[in-house]
Amino acid sequence: MKKLLLLALAGGLLSAPAHAQTPAAATPVAPVAAPAKEEAILPNGVVAGAAPVVVAAPATATTVLIAPAPETPAANPNAIKVRAESNNATGRLTVKTDNPGPTRVELTDVGGRPVLTYTMMNGQTPAVLNVSRLPAGAYIVRCTAYEKTGMRRVMIGQ
Repeated sequence: MKKLLLLALAGGLLSAPAHAQTPAAATPVAPVAAPAKEEAILPNGVVAGAAPVVVAAPATATTVLIAPAPETPAANPNAIKVRAESNNATGRLTVKTDNPGPTRVELTDVGGRPVLTYTMMNGQTPAVLNVSRLPAGAYIVRCTAYEKTGMRRVMIGQ
């Protein structure tokens, strides 16, 4: 039993120098205090030192996180497509929607205050609104039909 244990210890000690001859890592390793030196006497009478302690360099692999592609939101079944065009030369605003029934058109300023309200009987037929008296700037056209709504930002007078 003693011989088997010594043979295993000798095999481990003899294979350690083979690993120590491999090239060192490219990154420098911080010095480590050497432990007390141990020696072993092999059955053939050779004195073998303890295997050298090799400290591995810390892992420097960086983890790259890739954000998933943004999801396209599902089409809102209660949305109305609104097309609004402002003709600044004539002072008119043309509004057209994809809603076949009556649609309420509300023109609001950027503060959300209603400026003009109109009811279209057929949204697919364009409504022409007179906006010549409104000050120049950005407005929001909001179309509502029952529970369906749609909005579009327009510039008037510029």
